Amino acid sequence: MDAVDAGIFEAWLASSDDGVVAVDAEGRVVLHNPAASRVTGLAPSAARRRPWRDVLRLDPAVSDLLWTAKTSNRPISALASVLCAQGNLRTAEAVARPWTAADGRTGLLVLIRDLTVLCRTRTGPGGRAGYGGMVGADPVMTALYDLIEAIARSDMPAVIEGESGVGKELVAQTIHARSHRAERPLIAVDCGAVSASLLETELFGKLRPARQGSSSVGRVELAHSGTLLLDRVGAASPGAQARILRLLETGTVERDGEGAPRKVDVRVLATTIRPLDQEVREGRFRDDLLRRLQVVRIRVPPLRERRGDVALLGDHFLARHGAPAARLSAAAAAVLQACDWPGNVRQLEHMMRETAAGLPADVETEVEPHRLPEMLLGSPKGAAADPAPHSMEDRRTILLRALSSHGGNRTAAARSLGIGRATFYRWWREAGMGGEEVSAP
Repeated sequence: MDAVDAGIFEAWLASSDDGVVAVDAEGRVVLHNPAASRVTGLAPSAARRRPWRDVLRLDPAVSDLLWTAKTSNRPISALASVLCAQGNLRTAEAVARPWTAADGRTGLLVLIRDLTVLCRTRTGPGGRAGYGGMVGADPVMTALYDLIEAIARSDMPAVIEGESGVGKELVAQTIHARSHRAERPLIAVDCGAVSASLLETELFGKLRPARQGSSSVGRVELAHSGTLLLDRVGAASPGAQARILRLLETGTVERDGEGAPRKVDVRVLATTIRPLDQEVREGRFRDDLLRRLQVVRIRVPPLRERRGDVALLGDHFLARHGAPAARLSAAAAAVLQACDWPGNVRQLEHMMRETAAGLPADVETEVEPHRLPEMLLGSPKGAAADPAPHSMEDRRTILLRALSSHGGNRTAAARSLGIGRATFYRWWREAGMGGEEVSAP
């Protein structure tokens, strides 16, 4: 970086409204800008070279979660309380990502956005706005936080159950970050995204003859001493289910083509959209695997069961996507709370990202209903909310309305519902709409 670039960078750091804290590979602060001082209560010179956990005093679960960003390929964010040097609490959003120092070692870069006033408005003095990377103050969420806290430090397998878009992977990340395995990897495998013939190799690896190159190491071995997350475990093939059961019973794996078992130490978490006991009754999942895997059952509530969190989440996503000075008006919050959100939190984030794109970044703005996206769940904004897709008829109506609104483009329709294409096609098949013409309901 030449002198001009360095000067521009220094000027940006000094004028930025967001706090910036850079941490070296040893966990010591090497950069702390003035905006960070408003959250930590420490002058930049007083923060440098101190352990970052002493500077950015967070709940240990949040600190552990952010530290995992060093080995992650994407940013990790959390809404948390920060204890200032003066003893008062500030509420901030922290976004952590890895950075490479001049010596080639990986450190942590943390961006901090002060949300104290906003969160007090939404939750009241002393309100609990979130936990780990999760945002929400509704009683169903505080009960979820308590359950996570209770089981995180054990090694018990657990199944995280919930609809598409509720944040099941985020729950798994929080459990891992709060556990004694937090410094080790969290390795995820989407059992529904890999063909049955490849899933076992993906999980357990494969021994190849020397002339064909080196053997492949499976995800289970890569997760050694850490946590293995089996996403959409109900989609695992029968052969993979049998080998997962063996892993849970014996703590060993065998690579394909290799007869000798290998000892591994992993905690196994799994996610599912459909309850696994229902999958057992319908013959798609092993009963003995269910008993081994579902030692703890964690249900993540859909957004329609925590409507009181919609405004808090909406403000959080506006800040995350470039409009930190914006907040939802009471009227806009009421419109959003009236919806049933079949795509859950993911769908709300998509809509707030679209809303934030049209807002100034640094001007205090109260977002009124007319600034919200034109279609909410395929309905004109402000219209009565569509029912959540409890029944096939409800789901059929929602899908057809979204398709009609987007000219039959299923990718665009899925995006408007805040769900992925795979979920859209699954809903489509389950509603028996394989040959359905696209038209308004």
